[in-house]
Amino acid sequence: MVESGGIHLETAAQRRYHSSESSTRIKTGFQRYERPIYDDSIKTSPCRAGCPAGHDIAWALNLVAEGREDLANQSFLEESPFPAITGRVCYHPCESVCNRASYDGAVAINALERAFGDRGASCDVKEAPVRYPETIGVIGSGPAGMTAAYHLTRLGYRCTVYEAQDRPGGVLALGIPPYRLPVDVVAREVSRLEKLGVEFRCGVRIGDDLSFADLRRTHAAVITATGLPQPRPLTIAAPDDPRIMAGLPFLQAVSRNEACGLSGTIVILGGGDVAIDSARSALRLGATSVILFAPEARGAMPAHPEEITAAEQEGIGIRNGCLAVAISAASSGLTIQFSSVDRTNRRTDGSIEFITGSEPLTQVSAAALIYAVGQQASLEFLPPQFASVPRLSTGAWGEMRSSCDTGDRDEAAGVFAAGDVTGTYNVVNAIASGKRAAIGIDTYLRALPTDDLAARIRLGSAGAVSMQNYHAWRRGEPAPAIEKIVPYSEINLDYFPPVSRAVLPHLSRGANGTAFREINLALDNAAAVEEARRCFNCGICNMCGNCFRYCPDSSVIQQADWGFAIDVDHCKGCGICVQECPRGAMSMIPEAAARDLKR
Repeated sequence: MVESGGIHLETAAQRRYHSSESSTRIKTGFQRYERPIYDDSIKTSPCRAGCPAGHDIAWALNLVAEGREDLANQSFLEESPFPAITGRVCYHPCESVCNRASYDGAVAINALERAFGDRGASCDVKEAPVRYPETIGVIGSGPAGMTAAYHLTRLGYRCTVYEAQDRPGGVLALGIPPYRLPVDVVAREVSRLEKLGVEFRCGVRIGDDLSFADLRRTHAAVITATGLPQPRPLTIAAPDDPRIMAGLPFLQAVSRNEACGLSGTIVILGGGDVAIDSARSALRLGATSVILFAPEARGAMPAHPEEITAAEQEGIGIRNGCLAVAISAASSGLTIQFSSVDRTNRRTDGSIEFITGSEPLTQVSAAALIYAVGQQASLEFLPPQFASVPRLSTGAWGEMRSSCDTGDRDEAAGVFAAGDVTGTYNVVNAIASGKRAAIGIDTYLRALPTDDLAARIRLGSAGAVSMQNYHAWRRGEPAPAIEKIVPYSEINLDYFPPVSRAVLPHLSRGANGTAFREINLALDNAAAVEEARRCFNCGICNMCGNCFRYCPDSSVIQQADWGFAIDVDHCKGCGICVQECPRGAMSMIPEAAARDLKR
């Protein structure tokens, strides 16, 4: 032991040669106190752990780098049904945690997802076999409802999706403007679900055309995934004037190609994505100028930052900390008065109260006003014990909880909810919620124990789950929990020379402001492969062979089918193989912890 300031420190040599094993078990003698293992099966990349949908991004991009975009698309389809859609509208939290961001820029995961999602759209889709007699009813055909139906159909159930509108897709079809998500892309993805076996019944409003009670009698389980289809009203008095419009109906008219042309100055109220989409759509409909007034500070706006930046690049003015306090109408136009926001208070129901300051009012004239101050659910069709406000109460797997203290608790059995109606926000989180509800229904109908389910299928600690692991768990296979996220420090940068992130193609600014053509364009095949090759492929073994080549004692054995194994009889535990693994797919563990390992 070495003393330092009165503290005894154990030397590295003393730790190194401490072993309770004999040379009959370790043929290289007492030198090895640690051994290398291939623990890629319990590791995941930070991008996958950060993806609410649980996409196996590192593996998919490895496939793209090898020219197999078809297999990459199939990998994504294991976890969610819409790579061509999420590749366009997802806010890509995966990129914000990408290990490469600490090196030379995050991999353009979202653009790659869109690229192989589009190219995989022509793949044949076979109808999923029906394995069970129970049927599932899904209320709402937005991203959450369609995701739940997709996974349940693949599990062997017949699913019917009930949609109040005349076309399926929910917010995907009628809430996101075509310049971000073309109508034909949504229609193509819906068609693929139909080929898989999902049935859509459009123009059916639950509560009017079909009661919830009848729906429960028809199906063994029901999912409420209606989203937030109603715009919140303005909190101030406003004249009944056709020049004053809510954002959601306005965007629906845009998606239906029914929106009227605009001119003059258009004022937008709100700071979320609906407000930004309304502003950019108004510009495309001919507005001379568009000004968005958001009560939040710039950094607190709920809209995604890149959408805010894109709006400003198109010439839309954004004024923060401004709250409309009065609206008047005349034949010459509208007049809106604004007060500055002094502070905000978050109420217990999650809503925000904006407290105005004492500065003089600002007055703005406009030809039209579009307000997007939030959305709310429409749950009148639900029995009273379920219709809690402002969101439905659900368990870990989407099961709805009764809000009544008395009555028959069994009424809640088989009733689930998913998506924005449960408090999620944005498309990819709705997809994640739909996946959980599908798992919840399957475990409910098949009476499967769920005590250790979360531990077996979760990806990291942020809430993402793996449907691939769920299928393995369901088959009784010993799928290990994927909990270890590969940090940047475990990447061997010697094997990754700096390469600039791909420049993503898009329409010119002039084209952006005059048409609803899609703005962000696809990477061509060569650019997609080059960008995919930037991926560290954190935590996966792609058979690069470094461990085999660099082992000084030939203790690494190549398996007949895939992967490598360690000859523990001759491994000295030097750790060179782990050090030379580019992607962190190996680890050194204490000898005592490895006694029960097979390799």
